[in-house]
Amino acid sequence: MIKGDKEILWRPGRVYVPASTMTGMIGAAGVDAGVHTGAPVQQEISTIGLVGILMDTAGDEVNHLMQLPYDFDTKHNMYVRVHYTTASATAADTIEWLVRYLAITPNVTTLASPSTACNTDIASMTVTGTALSHQVTSWGVIKGGSFSEKNEAVAWEIELQAFAAGLTEDKFLLGLEIAYTPRRLQGVDGMQMPSKFPAYMLAKNVNG
Repeated sequence: MIKGDKEILWRPGRVYVPASTMTGMIGAAGVDAGVHTGAPVQQEISTIGLVGILMDTAGDEVNHLMQLPYDFDTKHNMYVRVHYTTASATAADTIEWLVRYLAITPNVTTLASPSTACNTDIASMTVTGTALSHQVTSWGVIKGGSFSEKNEAVAWEIELQAFAAGLTEDKFLLGLEIAYTPRRLQGVDGMQMPSKFPAYMLAKNVNG
């Protein structure tokens, strides 16, 4: 008899946030631009019909506000990585991304620009040497316990922290990927719904 999540090896939960949906962008004169450092603009990648956020200066930042996954087990690590592309065809070019976060409790937390770094930052990357290849960084790690059961949302800050002097070509942010350990079974010790679920679900004892 299965008694809870600890007896099951779960596939990681994953969430992908495309750059085009990030809430730190705003329309101005027909151009979506970031409202944070560097005001990076959203534009077509080369002429391929796909759009990214052009990050052309070290320190450019884009923020995003989203709901935390309801099934995120806060006792476990959360992992984040950046999806990006560059127009560089030089395999020696390096690039470095930084992700910060703000854990949010509704009716308690004051919204602010995220300032908490991952416990393990994303490592510097070397581009593939093929222009406009789809690339992903290593995983940044946020240790288990950094979020609590009271947190229902999270704000992210994605920064193009640094890049090689020779990487003068376009650099595009494509999106942010989030991986986490889900919690889906309550087990015999926890038949109550988590407090973050709406009252009407608690009243009806809805399972989930």
